[in-house]
Amino acid sequence: MRRRQSTKAPRRASARPARPSPASRTAAAAAAARCVRADDIWPYLDGELTPARAKTMAAHIGTCETCGRVARRLCALLEECRSEGCRSLPLDVRARAQARVKALLRR
Repeated sequence: MRRRQSTKAPRRASARPARPSPASRTAAAAAAARCVRADDIWPYLDGELTPARAKTMAAHIGTCETCGRVARRLCALLEECRSEGCRSLPLDVRARAQARVKALLRR
């Protein structure tokens, strides 16, 4: 039996790069979960590591694509939080929170 020839024009290559497949995004998440140093990123950024461990972590972040990406995102998040500053809660919100805490403490 002969195959029927397609009358469709061949697809042109898109100018935009293809989006990563869900499988590749999952692979990146799995790589992050597998990196044994990922748990040290936040303490490193917060200045909680010893100088020797901080030096090791800085070198690792420079070579590990996953940890480098996580560190950059956390730095951006920290900067956003710091730029917001400390705001006071509205009085009614504070009063409700205080009343709720007092009620929980009475239990």
